[in-house]
Amino acid sequence: MSGLGNFNPLSRASFASREQEFHEIAIRGVDGYDQFGDPSYLEGLRRLLYSYDHEARLHTTGRMTAVYQTVGLLAARLHTERWFEMRPDSAGIAIDRPIIITGMVRTGSTALHYLMGANPDMQCLQYWLALHPQPRPPRGYWEAATDFRHARIELDMMYQAGKSMLESIHFMMPDGPDESGRILGQSFSDDRFEVVSTVPTYSDWYMNSIHRETYRRHKRIMQLIGSYEPDKRWLLKYPVHMRNLDALLEAYPDACILWTHRDPADVLPSYVSLCAHFRSLFERNVDRPRIALEQKEAWARAVENGMRLRKGREDQFHDIYFDDFMADPIGEVAKAYARFDQPFTERAKEALTAWREAHKPGQFGTHNYTRDDFGQSPAQIHERYAAYLERFPGVLQKRGRSAA
Repeated sequence: MSGLGNFNPLSRASFASREQEFHEIAIRGVDGYDQFGDPSYLEGLRRLLYSYDHEARLHTTGRMTAVYQTVGLLAARLHTERWFEMRPDSAGIAIDRPIIITGMVRTGSTALHYLMGANPDMQCLQYWLALHPQPRPPRGYWEAATDFRHARIELDMMYQAGKSMLESIHFMMPDGPDESGRILGQSFSDDRFEVVSTVPTYSDWYMNSIHRETYRRHKRIMQLIGSYEPDKRWLLKYPVHMRNLDALLEAYPDACILWTHRDPADVLPSYVSLCAHFRSLFERNVDRPRIALEQKEAWARAVENGMRLRKGREDQFHDIYFDDFMADPIGEVAKAYARFDQPFTERAKEALTAWREAHKPGQFGTHNYTRDDFGQSPAQIHERYAAYLERFPGVLQKRGRSAA
């Protein structure tokens, strides 16, 4: 980031005492623009800084990374607010019946998102635009865009820092569809912070709040990004939307929800392995059993909330089960399109087929973990998810998978 001057990311001063400094550095990084927009983001930011000071176990690299992440998100917020100011007309753009993929983590939703994102008849949030929100230019201009090049460099650095494990856990490309986490992070209300650090004060606030302003701003950013193609239907994805479905459905009342499902006894060991890996990049003495308990409860509450909000809205939901998707990806997409009145044109079929042929499962390696890493038996996990498993019995019905 430009404009850092004498900024010292390794200062031993408390995070909370540096709040103003972080804002000032962000302002310098975007050439002096200083309008952060609605101040509601400060509530999450301040709880996060408190947790960094009093609860997180940050090692030196983790402390430095947390500082840069905080300043970077503030700068991204400024960058976005400046675009709002330059394109106020985009606030009037309608986003009708967006298709939104959500559900528990590690349910195949990333593969589904990339496959559906290959459809040229829909628009999605690309990785580089999640980092640097702005009106999406025509595809031929992307490689020449400074923000696109920066996103490519950042992604390369992130994979290197992840010791090559990240690519097998969660595949990303600068021009590929991305999750909404980077957008929500600008408001400091996202689970990314608890994934990489021990921040119980922040987590308690995050879990027990309805993040309305965060999701209103999410929609405002999608209006901005899609302003050159206002009539093209949106495809969005983020498992964490399930944890915030109240706010999501307030912002997008006619959203079409693709709920992805998989046995929680498969999901949670995989996700805890991912969380432990990321925490090791930030913290010393990673407490895997604690992560397991926290994530087990967080996602149980998420799916219970989802079931509650689904009542009376069945026409807005469609279920995709992991084994069904793995056995017939394009067939499952076709069912989802039919459910939500999205034409499946020959052009779209050809694009999705080409994507699937070019991106075989496991081409970037595999994520190695065992259920034993989680520390709880499948029966113990199923007990906490009893209501979910009763509502969706197909979750435990194992079906054959394609070898492709």
